[in-house]
Amino acid sequence: MGMRKIWSKELILIVLISIIASMLGGCDRAQEQQKEAAPTPTVMLEEATRVPTQVPEAIEEKPVYPMQLGTVEIHQELVYSEDFENSQTDVLGRGAAKVILQSNQFYEGTSSLIVTGRTAIWNGATIDLTKTLVVGESYQVEAYVMYENGPDTIQFDCKVEKNSSEYLNFASNIAKLGEWTLLTGSIIIPEGTTSASVYFETTIGGNGIDFIDFYVDEIKITKEDVTASRGELPSLKRVYEDRYSIGVAATVNEITEPRKQLISEQFNSLTPGNELKPDSLLDYAACTSDAKFNDNPQVNFSRVDPLFQFCKENQIAMRGHVLVWHSQTPRWFFAEGYSMEAQAPLVSKDLMQKRLENYIKNVLEYTQNNYPGMIYAWDVVNEAINPSDGEEGGYRSKDSLWYQVMGPEFVEKAFEYARKYAAPEIKLFYNDYNTEDSARMLAICDLVEGLKAKGLIDGIGLQTHISSDHPSLIDIESSMREYGEFGLEIQITELDMGMVDNTEEAYMHQATRYKRLFTLFKHLDDTGAANITNITFWGLSDDISWLSKPGVPSYPLLFDQYLIQKPAFWAVILSEDIPLY
Repeated sequence: MGMRKIWSKELILIVLISIIASMLGGCDRAQEQQKEAAPTPTVMLEEATRVPTQVPEAIEEKPVYPMQLGTVEIHQELVYSEDFENSQTDVLGRGAAKVILQSNQFYEGTSSLIVTGRTAIWNGATIDLTKTLVVGESYQVEAYVMYENGPDTIQFDCKVEKNSSEYLNFASNIAKLGEWTLLTGSIIIPEGTTSASVYFETTIGGNGIDFIDFYVDEIKITKEDVTASRGELPSLKRVYEDRYSIGVAATVNEITEPRKQLISEQFNSLTPGNELKPDSLLDYAACTSDAKFNDNPQVNFSRVDPLFQFCKENQIAMRGHVLVWHSQTPRWFFAEGYSMEAQAPLVSKDLMQKRLENYIKNVLEYTQNNYPGMIYAWDVVNEAINPSDGEEGGYRSKDSLWYQVMGPEFVEKAFEYARKYAAPEIKLFYNDYNTEDSARMLAICDLVEGLKAKGLIDGIGLQTHISSDHPSLIDIESSMREYGEFGLEIQITELDMGMVDNTEEAYMHQATRYKRLFTLFKHLDDTGAANITNITFWGLSDDISWLSKPGVPSYPLLFDQYLIQKPAFWAVILSEDIPLY
């Protein structure tokens, strides 16, 4: 990949400090992706010997931004409660489930509600609160659940059913057999909500026991009126306007006041969190309505149109995420006749290639015709590399139907079709996670090299889901220099910094690491080692982060649950009030 460029004395100091700080960590990664092992302290100390001796010109002086922390006033109002101590309840069975008042089990008082007769995971207990829950308002829920028979642990969820068609997370936790467990969480009722029910269910129980009976007790739903003052904040997009765009990921349900205002003030790029993924766009009813669509998948943009409208009104550009991904793409998309049967045979390679081309064509034509100039870049292929699967070239194969049906050439075909149908100004990216891992980096470089040789790729997306201690900045720097050698655009596409501690000390530790990271980005950009054109945070505030697990919240972003700036915000703009060590 060529010679690495020379570091400044300031960066050398930062990197050496980061080596010590990164000895403790482990990197968060959710869903199907595996945790990458942290390097040992011995390896990290050995890495320090790679520091070059020559020094480039000094980094330019940065503006001074004194740190200000906002204030919050919270007023709570109980809007619904049910302790099941009366002979009647408005909590009903959901689906096939039946609900019965019971006096032999309870968390408090003398009775609770048992949910029985379930024949599906989603069967549970539900309350219609359409007249209680108000659009744009914030609510907290507390409830206790328990089960007496089944696996040792099981996940319980409390959700809001919006308009009888969408299901929004309210609270989750892992319960132990025979123990009452608290579910607690919060939600903002999104715009467009015309009906809302709160319901309780379990995830898959395991061990063949999926539809266990369970108890519910002491349900309380509280409305929160929050008066928050952030003071006068510098705008991230203004601070970096001469360097790179600053983006945020958001879903339609997160575009509520005052989030709209904060997003429009701080960011000039937005990535839809889910709404441009295949499982959101593919229209099953239309696909199966006529045999002529067997090779021409039909799409529906009703879920993402509100995000386009928001971006249009606020002059925010959009990153398209994502055209081709092994996850969040339904199996029926690969099946003969678009069958939903679990064992339905998969289509031939030739037919899948036609579906791939037409899907990309339909998505790009809709977005370009209806919102011309709004999408400036597409993640064409996401996470196609997974060296642990053992395939030549490091391709992901075990959980990728794209690979299983089309082989490794699906990546090149996706870029070929995207280049064919995309407007000339739209940049095409390959996007992946844990891109500082050496085996993954080498495979990505081989992939990108082939695509670049054919003129099919404009940039590399580095997700950068990291923790407050891992990976080391040396690994991040080294990999970014390698990718930078291609001369393509580099974008940090899904940045967050996982952390399960929300103490003042932990926030400052996180802020220090954010400042080191952005100092590194600045140096790489200044020296031409990496052509960074965008940095996108994967979420606006901690309370909606995908990193939070049931019962274990994470605090990875720049704003807290009340949209008050954390020290990490000031770190990102390189405030002198945030130390580098």
